[in-house]
Amino acid sequence: MTPKYDPEKCRQWIEGNIDIDFFRAICDPVRSELLIFLASSGELTIGEIAENFSQNRSVISRHLDYMNRFGAVKRRKVGREVFYQVDKQTIVTKFGTASENMKALLGQ
Repeated sequence: MTPKYDPEKCRQWIEGNIDIDFFRAICDPVRSELLIFLASSGELTIGEIAENFSQNRSVISRHLDYMNRFGAVKRRKVGREVFYQVDKQTIVTKFGTASENMKALLGQ
């Protein structure tokens, strides 16, 4: 039986219309827990965040920097302190765009 859709064209369409790197950034188990924690806690310093996780501060910092690179969190530096918070608008936009594009792909 021949597939209804060309898998390669489908893959290319998804890669061109959905920010896969963004979703990879937030779907890692530690990063998703960080995102949930920040969403419920508001803006916090790296030290305040790290106090609530078993990983050391440098590991948490790397995860937060990675999510910042893809727009899931915002970073703000005040003196020596670095504050992080969830970038609500970017997250809502990325999920909305992905949802609409997947609906279009699937003919819904």
